[in-house]
Amino acid sequence: MDLIEYAIGMDALTHGRMNVAMGDVLAIWQSYREAGVEQPEAAALPPMDQLEAANEHVGIDSVVVDRAAGTLYLRDPEARLDVGAIAKGYAAQKAVEAMEAAGVSSMLLSVGGNVCSIGTRADGSSWKVGIRDPYSDGNLCVVQVDGQSVVTSGTYERYYTVDGRRYHHIIDPATLMPSTRYDSVTVISEDSGLADALTTGLFCMPVDEGMALIESLPDTEALWVLSDGSQRMSGGFSNYLTAQN
Repeated sequence: MDLIEYAIGMDALTHGRMNVAMGDVLAIWQSYREAGVEQPEAAALPPMDQLEAANEHVGIDSVVVDRAAGTLYLRDPEARLDVGAIAKGYAAQKAVEAMEAAGVSSMLLSVGGNVCSIGTRADGSSWKVGIRDPYSDGNLCVVQVDGQSVVTSGTYERYYTVDGRRYHHIIDPATLMPSTRYDSVTVISEDSGLADALTTGLFCMPVDEGMALIESLPDTEALWVLSDGSQRMSGGFSNYLTAQN
């Protein structure tokens, strides 16, 4: 229930761009993506009418958390939850908090595209985390952190190809299609759950709106790689860049 309540808050923060109630829409895309990966010659896009029908049941208001009763239920029987955009970061944050409570003062935890740090390295230096270049196997840049989490989402993670065009897994609620604004978004924050939710939310909003959101949050920075290859950084992101960049 904690995760779902947190997700509801992230839906509000991102103005619906990170909506765990989009389960049916995401399931349709996942089915077509998996089929396209298995049989590339037969890869196809989901019919828009099928996506639109599923989109009738994505209201976050249908998700009801009843703490007193200890229950979670959906008012809409056709609604479906998908916590993939937030669960990994949320779980990583809980792991970090448990480690800190146990007395751990120096640790780097990597869970896929989520990297969490506690304190500094044993020698007192900051942890260095590479941010992947969305166009190669190398690093776009390297950041140094000491207690922050670094989370990146990109078009290179899960995708399939239809008629020579790549379709990735981050679906824009406004279009029901993969977002075409960016090729990667990175967020640095002291909370891995927040960073995970934000990378998805930012992927689906214009960069100026995303920039305003990031600037409104304390101790949170972001890096966008736009679909034309250009980059935008929030005001304090450069403070995390290492000298080698």
